[in-house]
Amino acid sequence: MIERLAATDWAAAPASVRDRVVDLVADTVAVAALGSARPELQALSGGGSGSSTVVGSPHGWPVADAQFRNGSAIAADQLQDGHRLARGHPASHVVPAVLALAEDRDRSGVELLSAVLAGYEAGVRLGRAMGGTPDGVHDIGTWGQVGAAVGVARLLAPGDPAAMGRAVELSASAVLLSDAATIFAGRSGGHAFLGASVQLGASLGAAAVSGLEPEPGALDRHFAAVAARDWSGLAPGEGYAVLGGYTKAHPTCAHLHGVNDAVADIVATTGPLSDVDRVEVRAFAHAAAFDKVADTELAARFSVPTSVAVALLTGRLDETTMTAEVVRSPAVRELAARVDVHHDPALDAGYPAGRPARVRVVRADGSELTASADLPRGDDTRAFDRDALRAKARRLIGHRFPGHAGAVLAAVDGLATGGSARDLGAALRAAAA
Repeated sequence: MIERLAATDWAAAPASVRDRVVDLVADTVAVAALGSARPELQALSGGGSGSSTVVGSPHGWPVADAQFRNGSAIAADQLQDGHRLARGHPASHVVPAVLALAEDRDRSGVELLSAVLAGYEAGVRLGRAMGGTPDGVHDIGTWGQVGAAVGVARLLAPGDPAAMGRAVELSASAVLLSDAATIFAGRSGGHAFLGASVQLGASLGAAAVSGLEPEPGALDRHFAAVAARDWSGLAPGEGYAVLGGYTKAHPTCAHLHGVNDAVADIVATTGPLSDVDRVEVRAFAHAAAFDKVADTELAARFSVPTSVAVALLTGRLDETTMTAEVVRSPAVRELAARVDVHHDPALDAGYPAGRPARVRVVRADGSELTASADLPRGDDTRAFDRDALRAKARRLIGHRFPGHAGAVLAAVDGLATGGSARDLGAALRAAAA
């Protein structure tokens, strides 16, 4: 496994894998662009000169600042990528770790893409071996941090299994154990958990390449003990894990996506609904736990009642409707209070194979609208095609930087055709100028 990671070569991978890696970079950059507009992130202190790009800033930053800030921006709007079976967010950790360093070291786009692929594959295989995290621990900073370290090791020491082995063991020796309650409550401090994980994983990966030695056996001795729920051990995997991940259609916690899909199916037929009397939602245990009406826009991203109300009343759930003004509006709050969320034990067997939900909307005249969902759109066999993913990235970048989406996405595509990390950084800085 270590030898395979060290030798990861994006250019030698199947076309479907190569396309997926490029698309994940585009999606992650676009999500960072949207998140970079948030005032709580713009208020972060720090800075100085450097060669790495912070999305949303027109000048260069030190590598570590770029890793932290971009990682934090990726987390902010709950649009980050993920892998359901691994229960976490691989590209969201690996891309900002590798991109900032590749830009600083002036590495080619192909080297950057190879590093992203290596980090993604390592992280997902670790995540699948963990069986989830202990109660109260969020996945951010656990296996994703190891993935970031692996990506950095592949970038700095391609083909060096000794360096790669050190990167895996050293990063597994110092994992971040994020408080799930902070994230699920929609506290802005949760943004920083991903930023800190990216920064820490990248630092440990670079330290490992420099020769700093871990105590062997950290995965089984330490990582499994503090971060895993049911450790099965890291085993060689077949195929490419990158083809089984998801990108998000909705700006909400992934556990809500079955519910959000079902509501989206309803409003796709009816348009916005202003005559809803009540809503009944049945969901698997993890989704049903998010049953409180939200008081803030961030908390709404972890609220079944509020996200359902926003979607029904506006006809859409995206960056234009998941706003403080909409979430706090009397109409949304009143309807959210009439959304009943029930845990249906019969649906529990559908997770983690999917995120099952059943939704029933009762209108004022007594008529009903129903919809169900299992595997969310954008996930695994329901992955968005390249056109759909590119449309999402174009929309998010254009929302943040009007008129610049084309240039940024051309620079992302250029990574595969002779371009460099610095070309992408230049396009992002121009957008922010």
